[in-house]
Amino acid sequence: MPIFATVILDNLSIKYFLSALLLVPMYVFGQAPIVEDSLQTKQLEELIVTATRNERTMGALPMPVFLVPKMQIKSMGSLRLNDVLTEQTGLVIVPQVNGQGNGIQLQGFNPDYTLILIDGEPIIGRYTGSLELSRITVGNIKQIEIVKGPSSSLYGSDALAGVINIITDRPQAGMNGNFSSRYGTNNTVDLSGDISLTKNKLGVYVFANRYSTDGYDLSPENFGMTVSPFANQTFTTKVTYKLGSKTDLSVAGRHFNENQRFNFEVTSTNEQIKTSGLGEVNDWNINPVLTHRFSDKFKVIGRFYSTYYQTETNLNLDTDGSAYYHDDFKQSFYRPELNAEYFFDDKNIVTMGAGHVGESVQSARYDDIIVRSQWTNYGFTQYEWLPMEKLSIIAGGRFDHNSIYGSQFSPKFSTRFEINKRASLKLSMGRGFKSPDFRQLYNNFTNAAAGGYSVFGTEVFKDRFYDLVAQGQIPNDYSAVIREKLQPERSLAINAGGKVELLPSLNLDLNGFYNSINNLIETQAVALTTSGQSIYTYRNINRAFTTGIESNLSYPFTKYFTGSVGYQLLYAKDKNVAEAVKSGDVYYRDPNTLVTKRLQPGEYYGLYNRSRNTGNIKIFYKHPVTKWEASARVIYRGKYGVGDIRGNIQGEAIPPSDRNSNSILDVHDDFVKAYALVNLSVAKSLNCGLRFQVGVDNLLNYTEPIYIPNLPGRLIYGSVSYNFSKNNVKP
Repeated sequence: MPIFATVILDNLSIKYFLSALLLVPMYVFGQAPIVEDSLQTKQLEELIVTATRNERTMGALPMPVFLVPKMQIKSMGSLRLNDVLTEQTGLVIVPQVNGQGNGIQLQGFNPDYTLILIDGEPIIGRYTGSLELSRITVGNIKQIEIVKGPSSSLYGSDALAGVINIITDRPQAGMNGNFSSRYGTNNTVDLSGDISLTKNKLGVYVFANRYSTDGYDLSPENFGMTVSPFANQTFTTKVTYKLGSKTDLSVAGRHFNENQRFNFEVTSTNEQIKTSGLGEVNDWNINPVLTHRFSDKFKVIGRFYSTYYQTETNLNLDTDGSAYYHDDFKQSFYRPELNAEYFFDDKNIVTMGAGHVGESVQSARYDDIIVRSQWTNYGFTQYEWLPMEKLSIIAGGRFDHNSIYGSQFSPKFSTRFEINKRASLKLSMGRGFKSPDFRQLYNNFTNAAAGGYSVFGTEVFKDRFYDLVAQGQIPNDYSAVIREKLQPERSLAINAGGKVELLPSLNLDLNGFYNSINNLIETQAVALTTSGQSIYTYRNINRAFTTGIESNLSYPFTKYFTGSVGYQLLYAKDKNVAEAVKSGDVYYRDPNTLVTKRLQPGEYYGLYNRSRNTGNIKIFYKHPVTKWEASARVIYRGKYGVGDIRGNIQGEAIPPSDRNSNSILDVHDDFVKAYALVNLSVAKSLNCGLRFQVGVDNLLNYTEPIYIPNLPGRLIYGSVSYNFSKNNVKP
């Protein structure tokens, strides 16, 4: 491990990284051979569908893939998707203004670049850029599959950083059911239940969940709450029917509804204004899938996915109840797709597919009632080749033609080589892309309810900015901020690593990544009005990169205890800035002495909102005889700078890290301090089907009200569940 850290720190070069990577197996295989225990029980490998769009064993895949199984989610005591993902190596939850959203950062990419799927179909509703992960309950999740690196060759534009696929439960043999309830801090109540029934050719699965909380207040001295009270309901169903010996039909549906009561204190022209109101979210989808097997070698799948998302917020003045603020967003998405899989033999497999995407958006944030639409036609192909028992190769590509940004081809190549039973190497390379979305093009939005700021998409920025200049709201000459149109983002990525059994059952998973991005789109503050409100727009960073190492070390201490340690080292920088610093063209002003100095290369820290070091330590205990379970997890996030958070928290402004005003993040700026979260849980199951669990999240009660509003402090909970199963399948 020190070898890799030194290489990345000193060189930041993928060439040297790959060279160093080869030293791991050389080191391991130079040691004395390990005698395997022939009586040791081996767990069957899990099946993964996300990486190749077809079921494959996890260990055979040549790209970095991580799986979170249902039993681990259950042992953690997690309720929402963000609770689960924040504990995974290399994933960082990114909070939004006022704690209203939580996005996921993967390999240094912002939340926009990771595609979130449910059963292989995308979740929509990124009206603020991030997908609100707490919308998704985990009660009906079978497993979560995380594929890192660009997956545009299979999934298109939004999968530039990777894919997170949530595989949900489906009808099981016989009759099965589960009912659970949980109560915790902040009057948080979670009720859920599911039932599965299969009879003859018909299978039915139904799941329902209700989640409510009184919210929390991290700044009680201010009016309002950091997160206001809300309640939501989720209802899902999945019906399967065997039309024939070779034909299966599946129809899945999901509906989510949330209502929230808001209280905000708004700063407007140096005046504190108190507001209150309501917010509502509705989200539904339906997904019929027809599968036909023409033979043992040839399978075709047709699907028609349709989904709709709507959110609306209305705030009124507390003084007279008059309307003060309105925000709404509506998005529809549909996708018919047909794909086929053909097995020439066990060593040659071809997957092909084609589809059409239709999407429309309407929002008050665009300052009109126009429905904006776009469509995409696409086709993809993938070839899996196993030239020998220890070598597998996957190559493929996808062609997209979009009505707005034109055509794009995304190729990908992956390979895996099994050196011996103790070690294997993986290499994955691919190109990814992401087009500017509706928000980045057409936003025409001023939000007085979150501290007074405006966000203008590049298509409307020039006109709106000159309007403010004409009104005398822009005090200085900001003509230089008028920018060219946004360009699609493109990336070239390399992931290389492997798995090594260092000692019997002591496994090390190691993955190094390097992403070179052109035209990376970032939010940028470009001006300040006379009333102190920030003006934001979007820009392309001409060249940027993210690079680093992810490692997971796992070991079963005994047959009851298992432990793991995960770590990510990340560098994320603007290449143009790095070159300017190296050339001596960047300066900073010492805030204490006010002396201007030249910034040294080692003093440029990188892009905002990225932690250089993150990690986790997890210990799980399970005793099958007594049916006791326990877990202890520590999640660490290193320091990071803040540069593009908009608005305020309960009337308090969010200060940026850039205190020396050189518009980049360097070591002389302010940083959000590193922190660690400690989560504990204990559970006991009874033979009658009852299960009791108690736990505490954020044991040390760490809070950061301004920069991390989605962290509510210590949460204590208790839950009880009942599970029953009646198998009516005849032997």
